[in-house]
Amino acid sequence: MFMLKEIRETKGITQIQLAKMLGVSERTIRKYEQEEDSMQVGMFKKIMTALDMSSNSPAILQKVSSNTSKSVQQSPKNTEIISSKGVSLPQTLNDDIVSIPFYEDITASAGSGAYNEAETAEQLNFPKSFLRQYFGIVSFNNLSIIIGKGDSMYPTLPKNCYLLVQNGSVSDGEICITRIEDELYVKRLQKRPKLKLLSDNKAYDPIELEGENFEIIGRVVGYFKKTTL
Repeated sequence: MFMLKEIRETKGITQIQLAKMLGVSERTIRKYEQEEDSMQVGMFKKIMTALDMSSNSPAILQKVSSNTSKSVQQSPKNTEIISSKGVSLPQTLNDDIVSIPFYEDITASAGSGAYNEAETAEQLNFPKSFLRQYFGIVSFNNLSIIIGKGDSMYPTLPKNCYLLVQNGSVSDGEICITRIEDELYVKRLQKRPKLKLLSDNKAYDPIELEGENFEIIGRVVGYFKKTTL
């Protein structure tokens, strides 16, 4: 969830005050906080501005479940499929704000595989403190956002969400982005006894990596739940 209530209370702003700042009713704010109503992208941006969160993200933030066997954690380095295209990497704007590239043309499939080459990236600004608190991120230099499609990772990842990715080594049992030939997959990595990609949705068969032309790019540290566009 976007944690609107927690952030608002941290800022010392009441529902009534926020409603007046946005020109909406207190009931609307209450519905947003209780996730009873979808939030338009424009309203999301207004809220981020009102709360001084300095983000222009077209999504609602949500951290992936982090229980013992299905943890999604941070890792160093950016995805090769992105950096190899010569597209600019995330840049630090100031002590608390980090600019993360959103590649709308890159798709990782939670299903049968998908790939689109990215030509441009929209830079989305996020407070490091926010990413640290809700995603457990301690390194901010190599984050990127791509689109995840399909339902093979349900219920851990919702269908058609934005994936917050960080490149580097991936531990056994973590959710990762993997390239097989020219297709990208978002799956859970199994290293032993055989190297496989597993789906949390048991309707999908495992993918064996041995003998394949593959690259484990990085791990998913969280996801962004789409709003109504």
